[in-house]
Amino acid sequence: MSYNNILQKSLKYLKGLNSKKNFLLKKELNLYTYEDLILFYPKGYLIVSLKRISELSNYNNSFVQIIGKIIKIKEIIKKNKKEKILIALLKDNTGYIELVWFKKINILKSFKKNIIVTVLGRLTKFQDKNQIIHPKIKKINSKDKINSIYPIYKISENLKKKGIKNNFINKLVYNAIKELFNNKNGLKEFIFKNIVNEKNNKLISKKEAIIQIHFPKSIDKLQKAKYSLKFEEFFWLRLFFLRKKNIIVYKKNFLKIGNNFKSFYKNYLPFNLTVDQKNALKEIWSDLKKPIQMNRLLQGDVGSGKTIIAILTILLALDNGFQSCLMAPTEVLAIQHYNYINKMLSKIGINIALLTGSTSSSNRKKIHQMILDGKISILIGTHTLIQKNIIFKNLGLAIIDEQQRFGVEQREAIYKNNKFPHILIMTATPIPRTLAKVIHQNLNISIIKKLPIGRKPIKTLHFWNENKEKVFKIINDQITKGRQIYIVYPTINKGKNQYKNLLIGYQEIIKKFHHLNKNQIGILHGKMNPKEKKLQINNFFQGKTKIMVTTTIIEVGIDIPNVSVILIENANVFGLSQLHQLRGRVGRGIHQSYCILLSEKKINSDGYIRINKMCRINDGLEIAKEDLKLRGGGNLTGTQQSGKNYLFINFFKDYNLIKEVIYTTNKFLEKNSNYTKLQS
Repeated sequence: MSYNNILQKSLKYLKGLNSKKNFLLKKELNLYTYEDLILFYPKGYLIVSLKRISELSNYNNSFVQIIGKIIKIKEIIKKNKKEKILIALLKDNTGYIELVWFKKINILKSFKKNIIVTVLGRLTKFQDKNQIIHPKIKKINSKDKINSIYPIYKISENLKKKGIKNNFINKLVYNAIKELFNNKNGLKEFIFKNIVNEKNNKLISKKEAIIQIHFPKSIDKLQKAKYSLKFEEFFWLRLFFLRKKNIIVYKKNFLKIGNNFKSFYKNYLPFNLTVDQKNALKEIWSDLKKPIQMNRLLQGDVGSGKTIIAILTILLALDNGFQSCLMAPTEVLAIQHYNYINKMLSKIGINIALLTGSTSSSNRKKIHQMILDGKISILIGTHTLIQKNIIFKNLGLAIIDEQQRFGVEQREAIYKNNKFPHILIMTATPIPRTLAKVIHQNLNISIIKKLPIGRKPIKTLHFWNENKEKVFKIINDQITKGRQIYIVYPTINKGKNQYKNLLIGYQEIIKKFHHLNKNQIGILHGKMNPKEKKLQINNFFQGKTKIMVTTTIIEVGIDIPNVSVILIENANVFGLSQLHQLRGRVGRGIHQSYCILLSEKKINSDGYIRINKMCRINDGLEIAKEDLKLRGGGNLTGTQQSGKNYLFINFFKDYNLIKEVIYTTNKFLEKNSNYTKLQS
């Protein structure tokens, strides 16, 4: 079997994995092949040193590891005769301890008395006796080396309940590695020999690195494995982006500032640009003059003036004979852009069209033909813009708004179909993937920091569920002042892990705010039909609705200055960037606004960290940096966008390693000028 085939072999052929668990690995962990499995690195490690039984009293509720002899095995049958308890007495030279199993009581069938075993588990006390409940137990002999470092994989509680635990994953990895390494073409070494030699003892072989990352024999070997795998990853990633940047060269440069731009800037600009806006425009203009594709991110919080910069960039494209398109993630936002840009440019007579899922088939055909003929200068729409039958006469600029809502393939399709136009991405919060690309120099960034005059920073507050009455008081006070409210739930109906859902929450809000007319409390979610959605949104725009109970459908696209509070239920289940996007729905007017994060006290540490950071940080770029630290950068060369477990390197913690790799790749490229031919 060839190298590629063995790595891409389906996990369904792997020893120790049945079809049911294979399905769960695919669905929950995105593990399909042998390669996916061996690259599913542990998220951390449990380091447990060997202890003597007499020392255990100091380690209550901690994981401990001991060696001893099983001298007694006792089975207790409860009165109902259905439940059994198995107790084994373990002895070493310093004392005794009980090992207890309430399930899997056949575990000791293959164990005899007076054999030597290692025991790993959490120490507890029962009636002043030390016990280890459901320990891992293994027979050993005098030549065996005792493991002290155990991998911990990122596995949900739901998967653990279904039998997919750390030990199970570890056994699967062992079986996959064994099969791979028994095949001569199983795994290629990752780096050139001369680079390995230059790094002396820092880099180890790929085979050894993979083994040590999953089955570390010592802290030193684990650190070398991490270093080697990170070095490999970043080395090839850097070459990939340098190669990609080098090959996209063409002649769509914008060389002049024409009458459309000059006329609008001089006569119709609705306000003076801030210093940040002027700098962003200069950076964009500098890119457009070059004979290579612009790939720039325009980052600025809500209301900072990104859209006016987009309009000016569109005018530069028009003055140089090119069409432009603007893609928004929702119809509401696309319509909002169309109305605003049409209003701004109406006085200089530019032909603008809107194309969404609601556009009639007859109008759609007319728009398709007018785009092809070059009669439409600016096309605004949703993901309908990336359909294969949308062909521009001469597309020179593609603007993507709120880009975190589009998949990677969707974002790239818009320029693959139209011969690489310049790309301007606008967002209030760059996703980790995008920020990682900024670090890799494949995407340049312009930042608008300054808030508009008169705008007040949003106050972000966290409350536990038991203090919900205080939250309702804040909401009631704001409604009394004439303001409007969003209340956001993570799910519409059945909540994941029994989180409160929108339909239950809606009934609670109606009861709690019974003094309001029922029509003043709206409901909005993705499963409603278009007419219902439009009615609910219009009622909220017009101020008829005081409280909108909704999902993340309002994450982008609804701009209502009178909304002063957004309450996010079960805030701990949302990602950091998504929380910041939701916060951006308020604070659009002159009134003091609040983002209230509500959660139960029993939340995991990751959820609490995200909530804490939201309360401390208002800046979108800082939020994205923190999100990158927490989640990773995603698969930068492919289409996987979520952080998950795909990117091993951490751009913040591994700063010195990154500098070493940059130095090494630069030296490599000096000696290999034909690097663009390399496979990444």
